[in-house]
Amino acid sequence: MRNFLVFGGSQLQLPAIQRTQALGMKVVVIDRDPTCIGAKVADYFECVDTTDFSGAEQVARHYNVVGSMTMSNDLAVPTSCYVNERLNLPLQGQGLTDLITDKYSMRQKYAAHQVNSPRFYQISDSDNLAFIKHQLQSALKTKSFIVKPNDSSGSRGVSKMTNIDELDEAVQYAMSFSPSRKVIVEEFIDGIELGALTFSVDGKMVYCFAHNDKVSQMVQVGHSFPHLFSSDQEIRIQNECEKALSSLGIKNGPCLLDIILDSNDIPFIIEAGARLSAHKLPDIVKIHSGIDLVTLTVQLASGQKVECPSVTKNEAVAVEMLYFNHDGIVEKIGDLSSLVQKYQPIDFALRILEKQKITKLKSSQDHYGYVIFTGKNVVEAEKKCTQFIEECQSLLDIRRHINEGNVEIQVL
Repeated sequence: MRNFLVFGGSQLQLPAIQRTQALGMKVVVIDRDPTCIGAKVADYFECVDTTDFSGAEQVARHYNVVGSMTMSNDLAVPTSCYVNERLNLPLQGQGLTDLITDKYSMRQKYAAHQVNSPRFYQISDSDNLAFIKHQLQSALKTKSFIVKPNDSSGSRGVSKMTNIDELDEAVQYAMSFSPSRKVIVEEFIDGIELGALTFSVDGKMVYCFAHNDKVSQMVQVGHSFPHLFSSDQEIRIQNECEKALSSLGIKNGPCLLDIILDSNDIPFIIEAGARLSAHKLPDIVKIHSGIDLVTLTVQLASGQKVECPSVTKNEAVAVEMLYFNHDGIVEKIGDLSSLVQKYQPIDFALRILEKQKITKLKSSQDHYGYVIFTGKNVVEAEKKCTQFIEECQSLLDIRRHINEGNVEIQVL
């Protein structure tokens, strides 16, 4: 029996675990949390942190795995790449172990291959900070900048800077999320935020699923298909994605790209993650197009021959996450069954319990469920999602925390 290693045992990794088992392989899951759901559904479980290179390698050798992957954990991607290289397993590309979570190195690759990407600086110490502050003095008169950790994910530690007085605080905030204590400062590109989930085989980009993104407070909270771009815009997006993949050396498997299309229809590559997306994006890709990227990824990562079918569907579909704009505690959950009966979504999950603490939306980790709808068109599908989420929020009785004077307000 062939064994396959999945990095992470959270709810977000379940599709990879389930597809692997459906393909007749045994699943080995590693996670630092022995109570995670992956520990219950995997064939084998080891309590190892997904960022522990040597620990993951030992597990992979012990179970003689044929490949490895992660669905959604950016910090686990380098570990998976390391294990694959050390054990001569199927690779996404050469040299990705150090590159894929180092935003500065990625942007250097983009620059070397003429990939459209924002102008950027790296801050690593006080002297460097003083130099960058001097460099930004004049630029900030006409442009804004984004400050983010060099090696974090999920929009954690990200803030927008419009004047030089905000730089010190933004850098300290970003550094608190950076294991290397390094920060990227990049020019803010004003335009339409979108994404693309690609899939490559032997250096060829077979699929490029460009999608609409819904963003709140610089955090993605929803996706939808089909995209709302013109054919010329779509070609430009696909071409830029191909250039980005080539510059990073990603030859096999999925890659999730965050993109901004500016007012001149120029697509700028903002972020790239050599993995599938969490938050149900692969699910709506399958509903929209009929293409099962999770199964294809498992097959490719385990050394199996993959056959990539043509896209034959164009279903309008949207997903939106349940999130909150404040911290608090869920006192009571109302009757959601009538809400589900009223709207009849394609899929819905609420990952909240009564008396559970909730966190204000700051990163893509601060989601507490999701809903998926299809529609006659993408606007209708998105509207159904938004209405459902708003009504769902209204059925949650939350005691909200306000920092001013430590006052608590009951939100009904």
